[in-house]
Amino acid sequence: MNTRTAIPAILATLALLHAGCREDDPAAPLDLGQGYFPTRLGHWVEYQVDSAWRDDAINSSGQLTYSLREVIEEDHIDNEGRPAQRIRRYVLDSLGDWVIRDVWTQTRNATSAERTEENLRLVKLVFPVRGGQFWDLNARNTEDELEMTYSTWDVPWSVNGMAFDSTALVETTFFNNLVDTVIHTERYAKGVGLVYQRRVVSNTQTIFNPPLPPQVEIEGTYLTMTATAWGDL
Repeated sequence: MNTRTAIPAILATLALLHAGCREDDPAAPLDLGQGYFPTRLGHWVEYQVDSAWRDDAINSSGQLTYSLREVIEEDHIDNEGRPAQRIRRYVLDSLGDWVIRDVWTQTRNATSAERTEENLRLVKLVFPVRGGQFWDLNARNTEDELEMTYSTWDVPWSVNGMAFDSTALVETTFFNNLVDTVIHTERYAKGVGLVYQRRVVSNTQTIFNPPLPPQVEIEGTYLTMTATAWGDL
């Protein structure tokens, strides 16, 4: 064998193989989990909402159940110059018509997703969606800090006959005690958005008024939202 011609031929063959591997096996793009927070116009989700309230100090309590539809209806630029969307929220009236209730806004970038709910800006998700992430739900407003984290991510979940391949569960790390209870749980499905939410905020006080026995008074609000349907207009 002529080594002067064999060695270049071998090197050329190896170079071709290496080039072929680079072309056939491109690095997979990193999935940040932004699909958990859709921004496409026309996307909608319907929910059953169960809410309740209680204030023992004034002997007041009540509960309400209704159907809610959220629709991403319009793109706009927010007051910080960021691309955002307007979400129109409708409730189902007694005649079976969807009646506008209010308008919320949302924005999503490479690191987080925010929603403005009742003029309160909330950091709903941070990216990438994975374990070890912690953030303040109220970082963009003046409310008390409420730390959130991902409990699970990219797991299947089903509700009301709907099966979702990938969902992420967001929960607060707040440590409940005998006085204060804070539960804030949200589950998001890829391509759909929020599919379940549970929020409880309550305060329990023991009132001492001798010679009467101690009396427990609770003040709290309770909310559960469960997706019943979704789609795109």
